[in-house]
Amino acid sequence: MKAYRYYFLTIVLSLFSGTECHAGDDLAAEYQKLQVKLKQETNPVGKTKVLIKMSDIDLKEATQRAKKGNLEEADRFLLRYVDVVRQAVTVLKTSQRNAQKNPAGFREFEIALHHQLRKLNDLEDNIPYDQQQAIEKAKETARIAQQEMLLAIFGPENLRQPQEQRPSEPKRTR
Repeated sequence: MKAYRYYFLTIVLSLFSGTECHAGDDLAAEYQKLQVKLKQETNPVGKTKVLIKMSDIDLKEATQRAKKGNLEEADRFLLRYVDVVRQAVTVLKTSQRNAQKNPAGFREFEIALHHQLRKLNDLEDNIPYDQQQAIEKAKETARIAQQEMLLAIFGPENLRQPQEQRPSEPKRTR
């Protein structure tokens, strides 16, 4: 009976350890498919959606590498993430679409950036403080892109100004 349990446990463990390797391979294959799809896509909204998926994969890969302690590989994926986010911003800016009248693409990208910023904050906890240059660059790029999307969707007249730029009003006392 003990031998049966041992073999069963060995098989289960080998299945779990095998899925880790295949998960990374699956993400790489998915990324390559998305690159091909991006080249074929002509619609800016479609391109943006593909780029969002690519940026999500980059974050997943970076997170996996950071958790395993391979920070150089994590940095490589974070730099690729920065390039993909910049590419998405460029695609939307050059599309000549009016984001206030038709926010498709802009809205999806802004929402994705919001979620990705949370993931980047979580990832930051797995990286030592002295090696966080790539993650800081990724976070800054995502924040800037998010602000650009909000500005395009709502217009500069409808966005709140940061606290420092607001005119100071004296407090009214009764």
